[in-house]
Amino acid sequence: MRFPICRFQSTLERSAMIQQKFKDSMARMGSQAMILTSASQKTLPHSNFRGVTLSSVSSLSLKPQPLLQFNLQLPSFTSESLHSHEYFAVHLLKPDATSMSLARTFSRGATTHKDSGEIIPTQPFKELAPTVHYDTYALKQNELVVPILTNSERVFVCQKKDVFRVGDHEIWIGKVEDIIENSTLGTITGGLIYCNRKFHKLGGHIE
Repeated sequence: MRFPICRFQSTLERSAMIQQKFKDSMARMGSQAMILTSASQKTLPHSNFRGVTLSSVSSLSLKPQPLLQFNLQLPSFTSESLHSHEYFAVHLLKPDATSMSLARTFSRGATTHKDSGEIIPTQPFKELAPTVHYDTYALKQNELVVPILTNSERVFVCQKKDVFRVGDHEIWIGKVEDIIENSTLGTITGGLIYCNRKFHKLGGHIE
């Protein structure tokens, strides 16, 4: 089947059109909405913990060590924290309203001060209560802690292995050091799914 193509579009017009079609096409793909939290110094106020919602997490390899990968759009305060501390947690969320609210909270971008023009990072943990919404995971080899969200099915605690700059993104590869399981969940839910700019949960399997 042949698709009609306008042969008189400028390069800029065509580039903008492809970018928009790319966004619309990718929105049709269901993906995991997961939250990454970055390690921080134990002495850092919890309101300054960094984190971000991701839709790009995937497994990379199992041997010789489990690796996962994801990407971050730049500029990013979370990226700066990851470069500084190199440890992070990736959360497989329960498919419920609490997780949907968390995913929206952690997806907010930085804001610009209307007078000074200063870029101000978002503070998602300012809205969360310790022990209720999150706990901290101590990294014994140093003075770092990683926030662990309680509304998770599984949490992958990782150390940075590699990071690459590609366009306006970074591709991160993490070595999985530990996996925290929620012992209250016995069923496989499929996690929180994002598709067509809305959150979903897994339906029935195909016969």
